[in-house]
Amino acid sequence: MEFYDVVNNRRTTREFLKKDVDFDVVKRILEAGNKAPAWDHNRNWQYIVLHTDEEKDRVLSEAKKTADKFDAERYFNMPRPYEITLGQKMYGYAVPRQYTMLKNAPYVVIPLFKFKELNGGKISSLNPFATIWCVIENILLAAAAEGLSCSVRVPLGKEHDVVKSNLKVPPTYTIPAFIGIGYADPNEPRPEQYRPDIDKQIRFGRWK
Repeated sequence: MEFYDVVNNRRTTREFLKKDVDFDVVKRILEAGNKAPAWDHNRNWQYIVLHTDEEKDRVLSEAKKTADKFDAERYFNMPRPYEITLGQKMYGYAVPRQYTMLKNAPYVVIPLFKFKELNGGKISSLNPFATIWCVIENILLAAAAEGLSCSVRVPLGKEHDVVKSNLKVPPTYTIPAFIGIGYADPNEPRPEQYRPDIDKQIRFGRWK
């Protein structure tokens, strides 16, 4: 698949087919992740891979709580002083699937990066965080190139520490996201997304 075809075809999936994925393909996808730029050149990223229901259940209890307590009908019908936005529509669609979009994926990959504490005081202090998201983007694009799709969940609240403890992750490593990998259900609804006009985003020389 040509690069721009991969970029244009990549999309977040929250409904997967019940179809096995060859683990050798997952390894190729993770190898692509390792090709991302690394701020310290060490590429000391690690990956925890979940495949069985037991393994996923150990990790996804907090995601299940989030999904179970979300009242989509109430959310969509709540009074608003403005018309519901595309972002809100996507949120209402995505939150109830925070558990199943990982549980039903054949594989869940948890990337890990070495970082003691997130601190946004200086932009440069976020280098490890920035580079792990370069890794994740490579994974998403590589999956699309393989004809697969991904779901992505960022840990919410105490979820990060709960999962980290359950998986016995060393204290010096941080979990940026959970990534489900599998074959997208072609019948999944595709909520409309905002598509920016690149000509209005480009500013030459300065902001004004």
